[in-house]
Amino acid sequence: MKKTLLIGIGIALLTVGCGAPASVSRTVKFSPKNDEITTTPSLKEYLETNPNPKIVLRTSSRLNTDNVTEKEQNSYLYNAIESELLKSGFIVRDRQLFDKIVTNSDNNNNYENLKAKSDTDLIIELTNLDRSIEYQTNKYYDSKGREKTSSVLAGKRYYGATIEFKVIMINTNEFAGIYKFNYVPCVNGCDYGPTKRYTRRELDEMKSYEAVEENRLIEFVKNATNQLVSEMRN
Repeated sequence: MKKTLLIGIGIALLTVGCGAPASVSRTVKFSPKNDEITTTPSLKEYLETNPNPKIVLRTSSRLNTDNVTEKEQNSYLYNAIESELLKSGFIVRDRQLFDKIVTNSDNNNNYENLKAKSDTDLIIELTNLDRSIEYQTNKYYDSKGREKTSSVLAGKRYYGATIEFKVIMINTNEFAGIYKFNYVPCVNGCDYGPTKRYTRRELDEMKSYEAVEENRLIEFVKNATNQLVSEMRN
């Protein structure tokens, strides 16, 4: 009886030790996308002699937002941009007050009036903010770095973002710079998880997420603002 019991235990241990293989890791990677930077010499020269200019952040009426509610929801991003500009030594003017001054046609058509009444040197206009740029691939890398393909992976979406600024020098009414920065997901690799067959419900849940997570978006916007300042000055 004891002998039978020991044999049974041995078989059980062997079964545990030689069970299903460990989950196979899959890593998804996307290549970085180049930023688009244009800065005029006049802006760089101006900032060399005026390192702490008075600026205002404006949000374009053509900004890529679906409705007023979404624009209101973006306020935390506008505040993050202004916060980084303040840390960089810029003197930030009130957005809403500036907009009221601009609505006066005399100021809108006369930049000398606008500069005098707003006491502002530069307008940094946020012309585009898109947090739902899709990235898809059917390729992944296994634990040994070998490239493979997956038809299931092809149905999964990853989301990146882009932000664009335009800089205007008020005293000369000059477009002094255009800047576009990109956030690409999984540049350093994202774990796609173990090999498995997804249910239709799981695939639908993958597709339902349509924007960059808030914390990553805030980090991207802050980094983009710091890059903006660096490109304006250097």
